[in-house]
Amino acid sequence: MTPNSFIKTLTVIHFALVAGLTLFAGVILYLDRDKLNFAFDTEDTLLLIFPIIAISALSASKIVVKQLLEKAKKTEDLKKMLPQYQTACIVKYVLIEGPAMFGIIFFMITSNAAFVAISGALIAFLMLQRPTKSKVEQELELHGELRNQFMRYDEVIE
Repeated sequence: MTPNSFIKTLTVIHFALVAGLTLFAGVILYLDRDKLNFAFDTEDTLLLIFPIIAISALSASKIVVKQLLEKAKKTEDLKKMLPQYQTACIVKYVLIEGPAMFGIIFFMITSNAAFVAISGALIAFLMLQRPTKSKVEQELELHGELRNQFMRYDEVIE
């Protein structure tokens, strides 16, 4: 594995999740475009609970990922550190993707566009989580030899 191939792999995973959600939301919106309504009904418990679920998932993604990154930072070997980072990223993506998917499904059930609006915000946030070399370097706080090893993008990590 090279740092470059690591970033490419993580980028493909991220893109697949974002593209799948976006495509799913687009198809559902297209199919239900005639039934679309945007109402905040205080009697609708789904509409009251869903924002709490979304915020909880975002908070959980921050907390869990921070713990996973702290564990990864303690590793002295880049070859062991990068898979831990990849796991942390996938956990973060899934914790954001899950509520977004539920929001789209809730829209299918209720035809209330408020669910899609919240899901759209979650999808936009997920898009912003795109992995980059500088983001990996910053989040893992790579310094010294680990940073030098990571900066050699096309060299196999030993």
